[in-house]
Amino acid sequence: MNTNQQPKFCRIWKGSSERYLNVAWLKSIAAIMLLSSQSGYAGDSFDVHSHLSGDWLGARDKLAEQGVDIRLGYFSQTAHNLKGGESTETAYADQFFVGGYFNLEKLLNWSGAEFKVELTNRNGELINEKANLPVLLQSQQIYGRGNVTRLTQFSLTQHLFEDQLSIKVGRIYPSADFFAMSCAFQHLTFCSGGSSNYLSSSWYGDPLSALGVQLTYKVTDNLLFKLGSYDANPATMSLNQGLKLTTSGEVNGTTLVGELEYKREYKNGLDGDYRFGVVRSSLDKTKLVNNAGYPAGTTSDMVATEDTDNAFYFNIEQQLTRNTSGGGLRIFASMIHADQSVSAVGEVLAFGGYIDAPLVSRPHDRIGFAVGRNSVSNELNDAQRFYNANFSDDEVIVRDHEYPIELNYNYVVTPAIQLMPSIQYIIDPNGDNDAENALIAGLQLSLNF
Repeated sequence: MNTNQQPKFCRIWKGSSERYLNVAWLKSIAAIMLLSSQSGYAGDSFDVHSHLSGDWLGARDKLAEQGVDIRLGYFSQTAHNLKGGESTETAYADQFFVGGYFNLEKLLNWSGAEFKVELTNRNGELINEKANLPVLLQSQQIYGRGNVTRLTQFSLTQHLFEDQLSIKVGRIYPSADFFAMSCAFQHLTFCSGGSSNYLSSSWYGDPLSALGVQLTYKVTDNLLFKLGSYDANPATMSLNQGLKLTTSGEVNGTTLVGELEYKREYKNGLDGDYRFGVVRSSLDKTKLVNNAGYPAGTTSDMVATEDTDNAFYFNIEQQLTRNTSGGGLRIFASMIHADQSVSAVGEVLAFGGYIDAPLVSRPHDRIGFAVGRNSVSNELNDAQRFYNANFSDDEVIVRDHEYPIELNYNYVVTPAIQLMPSIQYIIDPNGDNDAENALIAGLQLSLNF
């Protein structure tokens, strides 16, 4: 999914300069901790400035009054494999983000309209590749889709009938509106923006985007019905398509998404959000199993194509408790069930939770814990067993389930700086029962400019 191509800007380091990377990383952590000690932030109130670049001499407030919101962010994830893989390695991946959000009612007197534009630049390496530690879902969710700058969103949204109906058109991505759950973890299994890519290879989640249209209809105050249609052209993933408004290429298809979302406010702020959705792509895809019933590529038998693939998912979030600091325990559960004939990862299950304000003295921090199960396609698994039964002298690895587990603590240095150390334990990486279990230490840095 990644390439060795270097972007023209926003490069911080080169892959061959690992020593420099480690020194620079240590210096940045030291600077952040020094800032933390000098800021006087003890958890009772945020610092005056919630952005590292300040209020731009009052320009931020003036722009906001006029309907303009500019967001600048930096996000990085470092991972070090303490156990597992062929060698001990450290990998660093990051993302720069620029977003502009424009209230057209304030700017142009265009009632109920808003315009959004987002640019994303990704860089870095993946610990699973660097340490030769194969997995079904990766340990750094920020990594992927190439080291390149991409137009992640260029959209116009129109709200109608007192906001009962909204229509969004332009260059958009489905994970902004569907299968959306809080991403409070470093492993991809527990972040909907990345794990939702496994619904279909035609689901282009951020930082990718595609031409599309999305509708949200408010059935009741609690029940929403959503529809989305997106261009499924695989050229969207090409590096040279990053900043184009349209996608070139001769392969055409459409990805359709439908979702029911139910929101409920219970007593004492114990809200819940429950989603169920279906996905259908019309893009032709090669099957995982050939006509003889063996894994594709293991024998010379023909491999058929499938003209549609279908998937479904559910996602639940529920606030269980509230504490005196306004935080409390929030749990989540999700399932992705992909098309078993074309998706090598046939199912993704995730369950976990996090506690906001775990300590009275740290009301803005968060602690999280999650467990997942990522499964190889049932059809591919059966084909691997069938192949071994007939070719005992040339067996393939029969892959089944992998189980990622993550524990983390998100430390809010200031409103603009957050650090999240984590530990991941991956049982049966890549669904291989004979593979060594992996232990990975992580550190996530979030900066808001």
